[in-house]
Amino acid sequence: MTRPAPPTQAITTTEVRDPATTGPAAAAPASPETSSPSAAGPTAETSETTAGLWWLLAAVLVAVAVAVPLLRRARRRRTWQADLATAEDEVAWFAHSLVPDLRRAASLDQAAGGWAVGSSRVSALEDRPTALEATAPDDADRGRSRTLRDAVRASRNRLGGLIAARDADALLRDLDAVAAELDTALASHA
Repeated sequence: MTRPAPPTQAITTTEVRDPATTGPAAAAPASPETSSPSAAGPTAETSETTAGLWWLLAAVLVAVAVAVPLLRRARRRRTWQADLATAEDEVAWFAHSLVPDLRRAASLDQAAGGWAVGSSRVSALEDRPTALEATAPDDADRGRSRTLRDAVRASRNRLGGLIAARDADALLRDLDAVAAELDTALASHA
């Protein structure tokens, strides 16, 4: 046996509005769904903006990764060149100050005393181009520092031998050759 379906009732509700809130805004019903064409716009613009920011960030990171090593290399090169300029100044001192002072010495003993004082500075000067050669940025700069070192070493050995030989005539004659050799080494770097 089947039971009959219960009777359905229709319920009607009436909405009472407050006269203070009635107006155009209150009269329009609120709709949960909006089907305007601009509803999808802000989401698309946000994702495009985010993607653009990521590309910009990636470009900045690549630029930094490229620039930092280049800047370090340039700074090392400037430092090396400043050290070479200092070594060249010392070689110029040797050729234009120490050698003429030895030439002006009144006796061989005074020249030997002047060499004893200056030889420690010349030995230190010989070490500077040696260190520069080891850290030179390229082959041309390595050659520059080697030329300076060889000229200083040869001149130091020559003067030391002349002073030790105690031959005043040979010393006076060879001092000009020592200065010329140092000047030639300096001129090859200009």
